[in-house]
Amino acid sequence: MTNDAPAPATSTAPGDEADPRWWVAPLVATLLAPLLSLAVAVRADLFTALPAILIGGFVLPLALVAPSWFLARTRRRRRTRTHLAVAACGLAAGYPGLLAGIGWTVFVVMVLTGHGPT
Repeated sequence: MTNDAPAPATSTAPGDEADPRWWVAPLVATLLAPLLSLAVAVRADLFTALPAILIGGFVLPLALVAPSWFLARTRRRRRTRTHLAVAACGLAAGYPGLLAGIGWTVFVVMVLTGHGPT
C-alpha cells in the first residue's frame, strides 16, 4: 500500500520569515539611551541637584527597550522593536523635562486645591 496523501503545507504568512538583523534596534537603543540620559543630565547639571531621582533616567529607558530583545525575531516584529527603541531614546532624552512637567503639575494642583504654600 502506498501513501499518496499530499505532504502538509509548511507555508508561513508574509512577515513571519526570520529577520537576520533583528538585533540592530534593541542594541542601538540599549547603548544610546544611557548615553542620552547622561548627556542631558550633565548639560542640565542635574547630578548636583537631583542625583537620586536621576536613576530613573537610566533605568526607565532600559526597561522600555528590554522587551524588544525578547520579541519574536521575525520581520513582522521589526516595527515594534524599532518603536520601542525610539520611545526608549526619547524617554532618556526627555526625562528631566518629564520630571519638571510632573513637578509643576503637582505644584499647580496643590495650589489650586488649597494644599500648597500659603
